[in-house]
Amino acid sequence: MNLSETSHTFNSKEVSWGFPSFIPLDELRDSSRGFLLNDSCIIEVHILVQQSEHEKEVDESLRNVDNKLVIKSIANVSSEEMISTSSSDEVVDFKGMGKVEKNFVCLLEEVCSQYPSLLDSKKRKSQRFIEWSFTALGRVLHFLKTKKVRDMDDDACNHLQILWEELETCEFDLSWLKPHVQSALDMKTCVEKVVDVKKLEEKVNTLEENVAWLF
Repeated sequence: MNLSETSHTFNSKEVSWGFPSFIPLDELRDSSRGFLLNDSCIIEVHILVQQSEHEKEVDESLRNVDNKLVIKSIANVSSEEMISTSSSDEVVDFKGMGKVEKNFVCLLEEVCSQYPSLLDSKKRKSQRFIEWSFTALGRVLHFLKTKKVRDMDDDACNHLQILWEELETCEFDLSWLKPHVQSALDMKTCVEKVVDVKKLEEKVNTLEENVAWLF
């Protein structure tokens, strides 16, 4: 018996559904050829779903959202962590400049050691303005430190945007912090894309099952 093997690649640029025929009907019906057994013919089909290069790049970049750091260097915060304001009412002295919430002190000390200009820019301001400024900065840092990527929904993004706009009024040089805040705000879109990709994968799996059932 002769075995016929062939292959076909389906893609968006072709309207073809495959091959119109593999062998003539008279050959299929010829009992000496061995294709028919008890009036039945078994056809074996292997289906392989391939991603386009663009899909691979998108898929890889989205998967990295769950696996890589979103924020690389704010007190060594990991990328699976991001945002939430402090619930502590306890305030302590911060470098003799005023009172801030205790939960913010470690974060503020870390960034001020890296960016001394944060302290210098407030030396001639009133104590109330200094306290408000460093509290606003502490809120953003604490937000970036404590939220997870999956928590970045509309409410979280809106909350971060408000905190950031308040901080911008405090006259700090925030060029070092802005990219981290923007990355956090962009997480909602990235998470939505991850969800869309997972839904697409489910649809592809269902399509594979349906095609296999047809044969």
